[in-house]
Amino acid sequence: MALEVGSRLGVFEVTGRLGEGGMGVVYRATDTTLHRDVALKVLPDAFATDPERLARFEREAKVLASLNHPNIAQIHGLEQSSDVRALVLELVEGPTLQDRIAKGPIPLDEALPIARQIAEALEAAHEQGIIHRDLKPANVKVKSDGTVKVLDFGLAKALGPELSDTEAANSPTMTMTAAATKMGVIMGTAAYMSPEQARGKQVDKRADVWAFGVVLFEMLTGQQAFGRTDISETLVSVFRDDPDWSALPDETPARIHQTLRVCLQRETKERVRDVSAVRLALDGAFEAPGLLVSQPANADRPWSWQSATRLAVAVIIGAGIATLVGLRLGPPSGPASNRPTRLTITLPSDQRLAGVFPIAISPDGTQLVYAARTSTQPQLYLRPLEQFEARVMPGTEGASMPFFSPDGQWVAFEAENQLKKVSLAGGRPLTVAEGVLSPFGATWGEDGTIIYSPTLSSGLRRVSADGGPVEQLTLPDSAEGVYGHVHPQFLPDGRSVLFTAWGAVARSIVLSLETGGRQDVFAGASSIAYLPTGHIVFTLPDEADQVVARPFDLQGLSAHGAPLGVLYDALWAPHAGRHILATSESGTLAYVPQGDQQGEQLVWVDRAGSAESMDLPRGTYERPELSPDATRVAVGNGRAIQVIDIERGTRTTIPQVGSDSTPRWTPDGHHITFGSNRAGSWDLYTVPADASEAAKPLLVKPLDQFPNTWSPDGRSLIFHENHPTTGWDLWVLPLDGEPSVLLALPSNEMNAEFSPDGRWVAYVSDESGRDEVYVQTFPEGDLKRTVSSDGGSEVRWAADGRALFFRNGDDLFTVEVDAESIGAPVKLFEGRYQIDRFAYQEYDVSPDSQRFLMVTDSSPDEIRIVLNWFSELQTRVPTGR
Repeated sequence: MALEVGSRLGVFEVTGRLGEGGMGVVYRATDTTLHRDVALKVLPDAFATDPERLARFEREAKVLASLNHPNIAQIHGLEQSSDVRALVLELVEGPTLQDRIAKGPIPLDEALPIARQIAEALEAAHEQGIIHRDLKPANVKVKSDGTVKVLDFGLAKALGPELSDTEAANSPTMTMTAAATKMGVIMGTAAYMSPEQARGKQVDKRADVWAFGVVLFEMLTGQQAFGRTDISETLVSVFRDDPDWSALPDETPARIHQTLRVCLQRETKERVRDVSAVRLALDGAFEAPGLLVSQPANADRPWSWQSATRLAVAVIIGAGIATLVGLRLGPPSGPASNRPTRLTITLPSDQRLAGVFPIAISPDGTQLVYAARTSTQPQLYLRPLEQFEARVMPGTEGASMPFFSPDGQWVAFEAENQLKKVSLAGGRPLTVAEGVLSPFGATWGEDGTIIYSPTLSSGLRRVSADGGPVEQLTLPDSAEGVYGHVHPQFLPDGRSVLFTAWGAVARSIVLSLETGGRQDVFAGASSIAYLPTGHIVFTLPDEADQVVARPFDLQGLSAHGAPLGVLYDALWAPHAGRHILATSESGTLAYVPQGDQQGEQLVWVDRAGSAESMDLPRGTYERPELSPDATRVAVGNGRAIQVIDIERGTRTTIPQVGSDSTPRWTPDGHHITFGSNRAGSWDLYTVPADASEAAKPLLVKPLDQFPNTWSPDGRSLIFHENHPTTGWDLWVLPLDGEPSVLLALPSNEMNAEFSPDGRWVAYVSDESGRDEVYVQTFPEGDLKRTVSSDGGSEVRWAADGRALFFRNGDDLFTVEVDAESIGAPVKLFEGRYQIDRFAYQEYDVSPDSQRFLMVTDSSPDEIRIVLNWFSELQTRVPTGR
């Protein structure tokens, strides 16, 4: 409904009408309580009964409420009275950018400060995962003091009603509902739409980069880059035509020509991805001698993919590469050359970083390798920083923990319980060592050897990078309260290694490879790294929100000075006991940032895939298992076992020594069996679920073991054990006898589950070359059947024993099972991006087999790069060099 001047909406008194757009009618109003002027954006009557439009309107409130930046118009609240809904917005005085352009082209010295503030607003929104989708001059206001405010983020992640061509031509915003195109939605204003947006394809922040380029072109020329007489001709121009580059003023610098061209590449793969890089280019940050491409002699010639790539490399990465190869080109020319440059790499929408060690940067700082997972298993991707796209490294399926060789020509990684390496030039990966099961770091020395921690309790081992005998360097001593040696790093002399000993107190130790002697150098940090600047960086206990640094004397092996924070937004990985970051010898920092949605969730999902989040805070939820009566769930949190009362939300933590993992309920629901390294290796323990008594050992052996499943009568426990030659084997531990082998094949067998009647055991094996699900009779094992046909893991039984569930990638499948046959796998639902764009991971099944308790994956999809970070570090934490 329309509001009349003098009418009220809650505490707001309408004082005038400001305008109308595709999103709603905007009024000027006075807040009679706080005595300030505001803008009220109200849906027109025509849309008030449209549920889709209303949903979009309410989304705008939530989107705007999450943005807080001086160049973004703020939201004060959401007001509703009767059938009127209105956003209460900051009232921004001053003309729109469209009004200013109507007077003619904007001089360069006036246009660039405006453009820079627009870029900063978009950058802030993109960092929160918000895309504007309708950036145009009419949605930008310039205040009298020169401050820019970007308006109307209402199109972000929202759908609108379908408009006819006539309506669209007359409306500032053109939209198309999802019903009109299954590929997606068309949203925005035609003359400013990116090609992918106009085609109704899924868009990302590169759509805003395109619109920014269009707006900047219009500011400088006074004419639209693609505007035509009607909407259809405008869209054709967006798909086909180049802007009239000759319309740019003669005095336009080459860097502005180049910035516009990389913003207005029709193919998203050729368009610059991050508006932060565009902002830096506008500032001239990338004007490095010999690297900047000059203005083309023929500005109207067709713009090829090759020329776009060369230009983008020069504009966006020029200064970065100059910094990275500075040791080869000579010292920097001045202080400006030493300033850090920050870039953000956002993974494609189908990728998420995988594992706790997902990134590596080459020694010269020019190559980034990361492990990412799509809908199947993870693999490695190579991203030269001078290019916009990453490529898959063939043969790296299942990879994690990448790290570079000293010459930067090879990448080593863990996959299939092996340490492997692959050349950046191509070719198949080569196996270096076996038995790398749950690695905790590795380092490649100038002498051609690799030192690694294959499991938490295995100590450090050394092997030639070409393969061969494996040498045991260290072993944790449980008598000293140490349960793990982790995160090894060759020091610059090549004859000593820095590593961390985990125990009651974490200790950083330097190991002499010549004498075997050890020297404690630091205490209290769960992970420590030495940098060529003469610093150590680490995290203090209970301060995982920041990375700190101290100067470090390599000769005396001692730290001095107080710890000072140097990085505040890196993601802490509790499983690894470290932040996810990597540095190069040349001074480049790569790290994974924290996110607003970081942390895992427990959710209920029904058979149709409908999800309902549990009322529990985000955190680490490892290997959840429901109690037999489904009133509690036992989970790991990276270090300890917790029992959560589902109805009350209360938690009981099992007292720990070292790390505890993999909780499994006994059939009576009174006790929990779990794996713990409190005695050195991973052994089996049991504890009352209410923690009323201390945990007691069930089985202690030199090899690592983890519990799998109790028989329905509670008399037998199946566990998997790591054997040096046969890998993971399945064993049976009777309560009144000695353990015996159930399955010990050359392949890995693990994650077994008893059927409800105890006559069958389902398990996962890689005997075919990949993980598949099998069942066999128990205890005889005389009948074996294959369940999955295209990969499978994490098997669970239905309560009636007539069906099995298992995961393949992110998706959940079910298979009917009877005494005679195994049915074909049927997908119940896809698990990718179901909750807050996270995928489902580990799970358990409710007693009625109608719901699944699932963990959402918290894997991030963004990597931040800081070029020349070492110069900033030395300024903030001087070493006296």
